[in-house]
Amino acid sequence: MIKHLLTGLILLLGQQLFATHIVGGEIMYKYISNNTNSVSYRIDMFLYIDCDNGDPGAIAQDVNGYLNVYSYNKNFNNYTLYTNNSNYYSLNNARSGPVRVASTNYNCIKNKPNLCVDKYTYSLNITIPINNGGYVISFERCCRNNSIGNIFSPGSTGATYWTHIPGFAGSFVDNSPVFKSLPPNFLCTNAPLNFDHSATDSDGDSLVYELYHPYLGASTFAPLPNQFGSTNPIDFSNVAWASGYNTTNNQIDGNPTLTIDSRTGRLTLTPTKTGQFVIGIKVVEYRNGVKIGETKRDFQFNVTDCIFDVVASFFVPKVNCQGNVVSFTNLSQGGVKYYWEFGDPATRADTANSKNSSYTYSTPGNYTVKLITYSSGPCRDSTLYDIFIKKNFKVKLPDDTLVCGTFNKTLKSDVEKKSYRWNTGETTESIVVNKGGKYWVDVIEAPCTSSDTIEIINDLSFIDLGPDSVICRDSFVQFTYDGKPGYTSYLWNDSTTLQSVFIPKLGTYWVTSININKCVSSDSITFVLYPPPKTKLNDTLFCKGTSVTLDGSNLSIKTKLETNYLWSTGETNPIITTFTPGVYYLKVRNKLCTLFDTVAITHIETGFELGPDTFYCGPVDRWIYPQTGFARYQWHDFAEVINYHALSPGKKKLTITTKEGCIESDSVFISQYPSIDGGLGNDTAICVSSAIILTASDSMVSYLWNTGSTNRSISIRDAGLYIVTIQDSNGCIENDSINIKEQSDALPIDLFMPNAFTPNDDFVNETYPGNKYSDPGSPYLLRIFNRWGEKIFESNSPSMEWNGTYNNKLAPQDVYVYYVKYVGCDDVERWFRGTFTLMR
Repeated sequence: MIKHLLTGLILLLGQQLFATHIVGGEIMYKYISNNTNSVSYRIDMFLYIDCDNGDPGAIAQDVNGYLNVYSYNKNFNNYTLYTNNSNYYSLNNARSGPVRVASTNYNCIKNKPNLCVDKYTYSLNITIPINNGGYVISFERCCRNNSIGNIFSPGSTGATYWTHIPGFAGSFVDNSPVFKSLPPNFLCTNAPLNFDHSATDSDGDSLVYELYHPYLGASTFAPLPNQFGSTNPIDFSNVAWASGYNTTNNQIDGNPTLTIDSRTGRLTLTPTKTGQFVIGIKVVEYRNGVKIGETKRDFQFNVTDCIFDVVASFFVPKVNCQGNVVSFTNLSQGGVKYYWEFGDPATRADTANSKNSSYTYSTPGNYTVKLITYSSGPCRDSTLYDIFIKKNFKVKLPDDTLVCGTFNKTLKSDVEKKSYRWNTGETTESIVVNKGGKYWVDVIEAPCTSSDTIEIINDLSFIDLGPDSVICRDSFVQFTYDGKPGYTSYLWNDSTTLQSVFIPKLGTYWVTSININKCVSSDSITFVLYPPPKTKLNDTLFCKGTSVTLDGSNLSIKTKLETNYLWSTGETNPIITTFTPGVYYLKVRNKLCTLFDTVAITHIETGFELGPDTFYCGPVDRWIYPQTGFARYQWHDFAEVINYHALSPGKKKLTITTKEGCIESDSVFISQYPSIDGGLGNDTAICVSSAIILTASDSMVSYLWNTGSTNRSISIRDAGLYIVTIQDSNGCIENDSINIKEQSDALPIDLFMPNAFTPNDDFVNETYPGNKYSDPGSPYLLRIFNRWGEKIFESNSPSMEWNGTYNNKLAPQDVYVYYVKYVGCDDVERWFRGTFTLMR
């Protein structure tokens, strides 16, 4: 945005109106004349308005406008608002127009959209003082169409259109470039735009075209600002792109995307999305290679879906880096016949009629290709596209190579005066490397790139005979030495050409070798003789509880005074004493030689052991039988016998002496605990179908019955032998048993009385109560009553039961009451009453 550029011209009368209607704009200048102190220019500003959806009131308010003029100071790089105190400028310069923008980019369209864009022109002449920095002319207006899709908050976003007039010095005169034509007022999705957006320059300056980022301007609070008399600084701020859009390659949705040929100004795009989009296009003018000015056009593209009879379209890379042969892919729609013009001025045979085509150009350069696509009817469409064929170049690095040993090698591209990118990160034409590996370079002349690779194999191997060798012997013995394998040739100092060399005497020997990569290396080795240390360590046996001395002294008279010792125990004396059996390692080193020796010392194993401690529950009676074969046996009570009979508790100790003189002792402790009893008592009898509780002695730690129970007490109903195993806290174990018999002639504790019987001569339930008990010899009384309380039966023995008669007659089917009193097998008298039914 250029905000508050020097106040200038064109006054807006009446109240300013904020509304959406701006489509685009641009400012240009033309030199008129000059004198010693001032210079005059004609200023033309074109403002493009949406005449279809734009607010009519806002359009009417643009009848006049404000141009702001800023003076630029090169020395301080700042802009200052320029004012004309003499009121020299016209403040009431009205616009002219409008001119309806009716240009279209398409032929054969069936549904031409109803879109309206008007062009207004603001023109005036200004005379300004000469300075070295020049002037900036700007115009600000708010707001853009709210339906624009590629910027943030378009309905509250304004625009700034500005240009810079360069400083006037001597004969230097400049006129701004002027665009030749207006873009079309609408674009169609999936149909190519091929628009000549070039400009003319009356001074003959060189022109370069590019896309730019449009500027903000004004605001919803000041939609048409007048900076006259203001001290506000100039502010260049750009519109905020919506997500996914950017200045360089995506101002508008397209495939191919929006591009402009920097040389020709040809604007190309195939839009892919409907909507309204703001784009920025500018032309920059150069004089003698120096930039002097630019003209910027900020414009809104309207994209809609269209229906065509035929659309001409093709794809080809804009820049061809692979040679002069170019392939063209036809993307036309609705075509039945095609005609290509490849734009090669070197021949008239640069045409083709195929759908897809290719062409071989005579030389590199810029070419304009034209495709005409014919429909089946009278309509046809054409499209142009500019391509550039670059002169083909190919970088070549040296061939892959092998380097022996350390090195520094310069790698250089054979293509000069380009950009370079090495895989090492360097960007120079050549690099110096000192390691093996793959190296590659990209040589770039945008957008073309050529690459090459070199592989350097670095053979750092060399023959190594190892360190000089000390022969640890008392006298030299001739031998053969094996050199390092893997080489194709060997040459020893005695002219031997084998890997191995004969060593007839002490001294220095050297060899030169060549490996498979033909790399040459040399090494030498010196052999010297030195007497080794000597020791005499012998494996030995010793008695437990005693020590053994290990003597590793160097027995070599020549070198023992300079001998170092290191045992596996960490000790450094030649003689050590130990009580522990095992294998001991000794390292003995004199000045140059080292000896390793080991010695194993082992206890004399007697196998003597009296066994574990034990105990008795009750009287002690234990024979102890130690191993035989020892020279002497002596017990704690000085008895010198082998087998010992212990009849009392306590510690029993035996000391033995082996045939080797080793003395060992062992003991066993015999504990005595009281006997335990199971507590089940004498055998007994139980009532039939009655349960009794068997309980073992208390305070035991475990119980195990032959029934499987582990409880102290068990409940039984069946006769049999019951056994319990008990264990107390001392570990004493005892078994106890009891034999239980059934008392078959005794009445049970719970006497069963049925609730019915059927005396009907079928031999089933003929008597009551029918318990089948025999006479127990204990008190028993049964009485039966009818429903009137009359006693009709009485018995004093369970074997005598009621047969269902009374007074020798059958008793009727009815409910009867019984009363029974008896003494059970537990000698407890019980009685109870109830009812039963006689059924016939």
